[in-house]
Amino acid sequence: FTDSGLKEIRGNGRVSEVITSKDEVLECQMVGITTGVVPNISLVEGTKLETNRGILVDEYLKTNLPDIYAVGDCAEVRSPLKGRSKIEPVWYVGRMMGEVVGKTLGGEPTRYEPGVWFNSAKFLDLEYQTYGNVSAKLEADEDDFYWEKEERCIKIVFDRNTFEFKGINAFGIRLKHEVIDSWLRNSANVFHVVEHFGEANFDPEFYKKYDREIALGFDKYFPGKIKIPREKRWIEKVLGG
Repeated sequence: FTDSGLKEIRGNGRVSEVITSKDEVLECQMVGITTGVVPNISLVEGTKLETNRGILVDEYLKTNLPDIYAVGDCAEVRSPLKGRSKIEPVWYVGRMMGEVVGKTLGGEPTRYEPGVWFNSAKFLDLEYQTYGNVSAKLEADEDDFYWEKEERCIKIVFDRNTFEFKGINAFGIRLKHEVIDSWLRNSANVFHVVEHFGEANFDPEFYKKYDREIALGFDKYFPGKIKIPREKRWIEKVLGG
């Protein structure tokens, strides 16, 4: 329902349904509302610092005033690198920004180059991860592959012409950051990603793995493009072979 909005929440002491702007009725037991993050820049209102949604900074996180820097949720990068946003209110961004400014103040001028975008979160028992560029609406040169089973799903975005891996959303399947990050940094193709998806799995040892089923689902769209991982015997799963 990405093409409609929220019109009304109904219930008697507890939510029972919501009404969309298209008058569609959706039964539910819970409503989660996310409004995004608004940088709090009231501290600098009325000063000579240039602001927009946040405090504007350059590639060194420097403001328009000498020796004044901004980092974290309040900082808005004037010209963000490809695949990154002007404002990124997540904890690891603030940490990296602090490290960059610390080096600069220590006599080693350092550009802010955050690398591949990633984020992870957990809501109740639902965990998700995002790496790279996964927009709600695909770009003209993008394609995607979606797989879902047992309240777990992934969405892989890739270039429809070169098949370069562009990003992934994972819901209910934990992924190894260093593996996905390496694939994105090195422009791996989507066939390699799907065929070797098991290498990126970070779930505990005795959790059910889905890399073979994901590969089988992908093979329906691109027959013969990947080698399907074989199904391991029980003893191999126990011994990790």
